[in-house]
Amino acid sequence: MQRVETARLTTTEAALLALLAIEGERSAYELVKLVDTAIAHVWSPARSGLYAVLPRLVRDRLAHGRADRRGRRLYRISAAGRESLDEWLSDVEPGARDTFFLKLFVGGLSDPETMLEHVEQFRADTEERLAVLRAAEPANTNRGHDWYHRHLLRYGVERLELERDWADRVARALRRGPR
Repeated sequence: MQRVETARLTTTEAALLALLAIEGERSAYELVKLVDTAIAHVWSPARSGLYAVLPRLVRDRLAHGRADRRGRRLYRISAAGRESLDEWLSDVEPGARDTFFLKLFVGGLSDPETMLEHVEQFRADTEERLAVLRAAEPANTNRGHDWYHRHLLRYGVERLELERDWADRVARALRRGPR
């Protein structure tokens, strides 16, 4: 059965396809180890979900599977998988914080202009969340329960300011290009 349109990927599917695109043919065990040692710093799925997705990628013709001489099942990305991955990478999603970090992590599979669009969206989302917290600050009396709430409010504001500044630095770096 031939795929007529590009499949909409889940984050787990995209992460595994990205690893296959970067690392080449791998076993399920190797892919799980790669997730644990690399991608887990920005996105951490359930291990069982990773193992369950691989046969589905093969079934949907997004990856190819074969048994090696030792009987291990090896997977590699297909042309349709690469097409779906490219589409996923280019889709700038407002508010999609976790997928943003994953897309940036595998950004070498895309182009700097697309990654810049993602960073700019992340920055806009961060500014929006920052505005919400700043709007809540005047209502905080800093007494009773509000005294405790104030600490978390400040934490949120400071974290978002840090993320906004970080996004600005990443955007400048993307505009400048690798050195």
